[in-house]
Amino acid sequence: MQLSILIPVYGVARYLPVLLEILSLSLPEQAEVIFFDDASPDDSVRLIQQFQAAHAHLSVRLIRSPHNIGLTRARAALLDASQAEYVWFVDSDDLIDGDAISAIATVLAEHQPDVLLFDYTVFYDGSGAVKKQEQLAIDTANSLVGNHHHALYQLAIMDGKHYFWNKVFRRRCIEGVVDFQIPAFEDIAYTPILLDQCQSYYYLPRSLVHYRIRSDSIAQTVGLKQVYGLTAYLLQADYARKQLGAGRAYAYLLYKACMYYYRMHSNLQRSDLSGAQYQQVLVFLQTEYAKKQLNERQICVLLWRQGLMAKALKLVAKSLQMSIIDVFRRR
Repeated sequence: MQLSILIPVYGVARYLPVLLEILSLSLPEQAEVIFFDDASPDDSVRLIQQFQAAHAHLSVRLIRSPHNIGLTRARAALLDASQAEYVWFVDSDDLIDGDAISAIATVLAEHQPDVLLFDYTVFYDGSGAVKKQEQLAIDTANSLVGNHHHALYQLAIMDGKHYFWNKVFRRRCIEGVVDFQIPAFEDIAYTPILLDQCQSYYYLPRSLVHYRIRSDSIAQTVGLKQVYGLTAYLLQADYARKQLGAGRAYAYLLYKACMYYYRMHSNLQRSDLSGAQYQQVLVFLQTEYAKKQLNERQICVLLWRQGLMAKALKLVAKSLQMSIIDVFRRR
């Protein structure tokens, strides 16, 4: 099998029919789809089973979990279930182009990269309005390139487009590399590290995935899970410093951690969480933030030394703004 399309499923019955229709029309013999039902509370499983029955000629598997284990561990289970040469993680509420699988299969067969990367579109759920067309900051397109000097890692960090779903990995390159234990924001925590394991890459400058912005998604709410976004940045910063000695990436990741903390702190202040819930999230947020080891002044100096002057100035301004707000809030 050339390609496994790995799709975790939880509460997406309203979105599945469109994705299933695309798969029914475009899945080739050398590709399979593996769904992981994470104890979905709606009709998602029934829809997948109906799809299997109606398209018995396609290679479609369904793995069911007796209880909810979360997106990160669901992705780990899907990776374990695959025996294909390549794996592509697809979110079940997103859309893919009708010829996306064909385009991917062609590149994999002709060039055999360790990872294939491509562009994507971001759109709003409901209205369908396109928010933006995202293009990767990669100079060489439509060609096999060696991943020298941790180029892909640096790209994922500095460009910020560290998602699973716009990348197709050679399976053996990413197996056993990360533990898939962080409860949320695993894209930030793990994708750059996985990219760093790849010796070659191919950039296809086409939007093959259409990412859906949902009002109920983890990125749009405030709670304990959102704190793991901060955790993910700090995990990456630790990897950049200890494993790669990448000073610029280390400084930038600490900057991202600080800005994430400030943004979440502000969102928390405006949230409607109860007193106990608010305090629980705040304590967790502050505990994780303390793990960065360096204070904001030290991070600004580090940014400046790495040539990231604009980021250093932005962090100074944000730190002063938050300090002033805290002073007025305490009065």
